[in-house]
Amino acid sequence: MARRRGTGRNDRLNGTNLDDILLGLQGNDRMNGRNRNDRLDGAQGNDTLMGGDGKDTLNGSSGNDRMLADKGNDTLNGGGWQWTP
Repeated sequence: MARRRGTGRNDRLNGTNLDDILLGLQGNDRMNGRNRNDRLDGAQGNDTLMGGDGKDTLNGSSGNDRMLADKGNDTLNGGGWQWTP
């Protein structure tokens, strides 16, 4: 499992072909989990979260986040709402 952590700035975080945890922290982050079962946490800022293939969990927070689901049963959590297909 790979774990990548952003900074207080605008970050680009990319996952691997393993299960990943991507933590965006502050800033307007762009995260791509790629393959497998990933967890992406956007935190503060206007983030773009792309789960990729696999069963992914995308967590937005404050800000205007964009979450893109792909193949697999993904869970999207926004600021006060949750969606699971």
